[in-house]
This record gives sequence, structure tokens and C-alpha cells, in this order.
Amino acid sequence: MPSSSAPPRPVESLEDLEGAGLSGLLESIDEGLPTGLAGKMEERLEIAPEKMARLLGISPRTLKRRREDGTLSPVESERLYRIAQLLQAATRVFGSEEEARSWLKRPQVRLGGEVPLEIARLEPGAREAERLLGRIEHGIPA
Repeated sequence: MPSSSAPPRPVESLEDLEGAGLSGLLESIDEGLPTGLAGKMEERLEIAPEKMARLLGISPRTLKRRREDGTLSPVESERLYRIAQLLQAATRVFGSEEEARSWLKRPQVRLGGEVPLEIARLEPGAREAERLLGRIEHGIPA
């Protein structure tokens, strides 16, 4: 039986993911996000493609291949989404993307000297960075 709902809108920005609802978000990640979103995140974070590849858990060569194909794998897509969420949370806490970017790229004592952006490539690291941001946002000491 055909679905009566409209086809999902293509994801062209990270903001599109936010408006997709949970099922749209999961479907978009499962199908693989467009590699253009990785490029946009590189620009927003002011990082080199090699650094983005490392954050996605792939080699720079694989990222180049993905860009030629146009789509990230589901695992890479989930990592990109995680990084985008962390940037969004840090921007909310610090009030500007510039301040957020600076915080994300510096070692943080309350993260054992780890760099939030680096540890966010794995889920437990991202959760810990988010917890720290929550503590900062609410004025809770470490």
C-alpha cells in the first residue's frame, strides 16, 4: 500500500536535519548524509579536510572518495551529526559560534586535558563534552 505522506525533503543543511523530526533524522543518517554537509562543517569549525576525515573516523583519501560519490556512510553521517550537535550546544552555551569553536578546539582541564572536538568522534567522548557544557551552562563547578 503506497504511503500517503509526502516524500522527505532532501537534506541540504544541518538545520534541515533538525526540522526533519526523529524519523526523518534517522532515515537521513541511515541513507547517508550528503558530503557537502561535511564541507560546511569544516568551514564552520575552521578545520582542514584532513581533520574532518579524522573526526569522521576515515582517511583523507576515503573522504575524497566520499566527496566524489556525494554521500557519507551511515556511521560517518552519525559522527558528523554528533559533531554538529556539539557545535550547536557549545554555541548556545558560549553565545557565539566563534567562542564555541575556540572552546571545542582547546584542551579542557575538566575533560582530563582532552580536546572536546577530538573526543567527540566517539560517542562516550561526545557525551562527556556535552555534560561539561551543561555544567558550564548551569554554573555547576566540576
